[in-house]
Amino acid sequence: MEDHRLMTTADPVRRPVDSRCPLRPGDPCTMCHHHATGPQDCPLVYLVMDDPELRDLYAASRQPSSSRTAASHDSDVVDE
Repeated sequence: MEDHRLMTTADPVRRPVDSRCPLRPGDPCTMCHHHATGPQDCPLVYLVMDDPELRDLYAASRQPSSSRTAASHDSDVVDE
């Protein structure tokens, strides 16, 4: 009995995923926590993304510097 399954020569090549650290944009995930296998189970990423205040601070730090400068000058105004 012959095998009539389609055989292709272009089998997909599997490459390791190059995980990026969401807290350090542009840097690879170095799995700095012993049991982490990537950003998906990193305790530091979890803590930052789970805490609303930390998440907002992180988001603000990722804004372009001109936006941050204008925002910081607005918050420096003290009502007398």
